[in-house]
Amino acid sequence: MINMVASVDGATVVDGRSGRLGGPGDRQVFRALRGVADMILVGAGTVRAEDYQPPRTPDDRMAVVRATAGRSARPRLVVVSGRLDLDPMAPLFAERLPADQPPLVATVRSAPADRRAALEPVADLIALGETRVDLTGLLATLGDLGARTVLCEGGPDLNHQLLAAGLVDELCLTISPMLVGGAGATSRGLLDGAPFAVPSGLRLDQVSTHQGFLFCRYLIA
Repeated sequence: MINMVASVDGATVVDGRSGRLGGPGDRQVFRALRGVADMILVGAGTVRAEDYQPPRTPDDRMAVVRATAGRSARPRLVVVSGRLDLDPMAPLFAERLPADQPPLVATVRSAPADRRAALEPVADLIALGETRVDLTGLLATLGDLGARTVLCEGGPDLNHQLLAAGLVDELCLTISPMLVGGAGATSRGLLDGAPFAVPSGLRLDQVSTHQGFLFCRYLIA
């Protein structure tokens, strides 16, 4: 499952971050999707740009839902980084609650040894692929670790790779009532990569609106 927010003209960030595109309803959807996820999958570029934090403890209602479903108190973060260009003192590592498992970092066998050594004390590293992370192998590994629901939060390159490999069954898209234009926008949209050989069909499963925002849930056809 992928969850993203975009402006009406397709921008996914303003001044490098997605937060300014959101609103109260979008943040509620964000928390709800995290609440049902076993693991949160995110690219290293998004981690750096958004200054990722450890997942927060859900509210009491969602905590009961998670416990009833046999899930951990909080979803585990999984970061995809071929070059391991991550700061081991970043909040997602340094501010992890002691009861939580450390973030899992998926990398490649050719990743720099010095960066591997710097991250090993604060994360669980797994090498999948020689020069590019094998996402099919990664999702299989996450399944072996007990993940039933994996939530991807971007960025566009990771979204593209997952969809191109046929690894996504659901897309949750919030359309923000904004036109970003050129100022502060990124040239990348929801996906960043070569055109698909065959366009991927979507089926609109649910749609709702709140304060001008559209919340769309698509199933991959």
